[in-house]
Amino acid sequence: MEPPVSGPRPRTCRACGKKFDYPVKGSAATRHHCAECVELPAETRRVLERLSARIAALEHSLRRLPKQP
Repeated sequence: MEPPVSGPRPRTCRACGKKFDYPVKGSAATRHHCAECVELPAETRRVLERLSARIAALEHSLRRLPKQP
């Protein structure tokens, strides 16, 4: 079994979809949210997470549709 990787790893914010590194010393970012979204009220983040997940599901559905000539 390999030892755990230390240092920053790329993450995707659940609220806005932005890519960010976590953990970064001095950054307010959490495991699930970028530094900008962490400062939003929890209720707002929750709504943004649901909308982001719904958009991702719709995009996935569109990619699976057969191509129309």
